[in-house]
Amino acid sequence: MAVVYGFGSAAVDFRIRTADYGDLYKDKLLAQSWAEMGGGAVANFLAQVSRLGVKTAFVGKLGKDVIGNKIIELMEKENIDCSGVIISETECSPFNVAVYSGPEMRRRGGFLIPNSLAKLTAEDIEKLASPVCAEDFVMIEIGEVPPAQVIAFANAVHAKGAKLCIDVDLDPVRQCGFTPEEFDGVCRLCDYLIPNVVSMATIYPNMTAESLSEKMFAVYGKPCIVSAGKDGAYYTVDETGAKNVSIYEAEVVDTVGAGDAFHGGVVYGLVTGMSVERAVRCGTVCGGINCSTFGARDGMARGETVRKIMEEY
Repeated sequence: MAVVYGFGSAAVDFRIRTADYGDLYKDKLLAQSWAEMGGGAVANFLAQVSRLGVKTAFVGKLGKDVIGNKIIELMEKENIDCSGVIISETECSPFNVAVYSGPEMRRRGGFLIPNSLAKLTAEDIEKLASPVCAEDFVMIEIGEVPPAQVIAFANAVHAKGAKLCIDVDLDPVRQCGFTPEEFDGVCRLCDYLIPNVVSMATIYPNMTAESLSEKMFAVYGKPCIVSAGKDGAYYTVDETGAKNVSIYEAEVVDTVGAGDAFHGGVVYGLVTGMSVERAVRCGTVCGGINCSTFGARDGMARGETVRKIMEEY
């Protein structure tokens, strides 16, 4: 069976709680409590695919430090192959900081520090792409890896004949530094597009999930899948327009990581031969279940649970 590769972010998430001084406060804040857990959009995505029963591998660069060791430990715990990870002697590993305030844990923001992910060289890209085969599936994140390295990796794995999917995690232009033309070039290499409305607002402003799915399919002629929160997800595969898959109802405790779980369910479905509609339905199940616990990975569903739900969903 195909290996699902992930190229993008793997990190340790530090979640801190501070006193709540309101939105106008700009001075120092003491972390009154904190927790650390596995994070990074691609690592979370791979964890979900792995839990569903498909072989996965992470390709990227980490530092030779306690954070990098923790990242690998947590991914290997999820049976994600990390043998292709490049370890840097000089660069720090990536980490994220999510800030919550007050006893109600009001989310104030999340900060992504890419460190080693932003220091990939041309030689690194060649090495990271080398194990990918034509039968494999590759998820590329538009996020913390710089445009030049994303473009080089996408071209390398596309040339090998692998199936390529893009997860637009951050605004390609305003946050990641792509030109619209560069981003367009990456999309044209892909077999599937999984953007989100917020991240695409600079290139495609004033879009709903439904209209974005239709628009990007019209531009690229590739299946385009867009999650839509409480409205589930929309997908477009032909000129008849976007179709909706309703949300899978579950108790919502924490939505962090739900999008990554959704992507994992979708790609698991595609790799195992589901139609796009069934794959999206699988994604909504995984995303919904993941909302029922705190943290990006702790609540990710196992294969037997999802397959049982899918029999009736």
